[in-house]
Amino acid sequence: MKESLASQAGKYEKRFGLVPSFKAGFHCGKVTTGEIGVLKKEIIFTGDVLNTTARIQALCNQFNSEIIISGDLLKTLGPNSYKTKSLGESQLKGREEKIELFSVS
Repeated sequence: MKESLASQAGKYEKRFGLVPSFKAGFHCGKVTTGEIGVLKKEIIFTGDVLNTTARIQALCNQFNSEIIISGDLLKTLGPNSYKTKSLGESQLKGREEKIELFSVS
C-alpha cells in the first residue's frame, strides 16, 4: 500500500493538495463473527483481539511509527523479510498483562 501511495503521490498532491498516509496496528487471535438482521443483514466481528489491535494502532504516534505489530503476531509469522524493531512491553488499556510490540519498516 505504501509503495502504491508513493507512486501516485504527485497525482494526489495536485488533485487534493496532500498525499494520503496511514498508520496501522496488527495483532492476531480469535474473532467471533455473526450475522444480524432480517431485511438488512450485517456481519459483526467481536473479540478481545479487535480491542487489542485498536490499542496497538493508537500507539503509533507515541512511538513515531507507521506500523506496529504485537509480539504474538511476529511469532506467528515467523522469519520474514520485514525489518522489525522492538518497542518493549506496553500495558494496554483493558488488558491485565503487558504485550511486547514491534515497529515494522
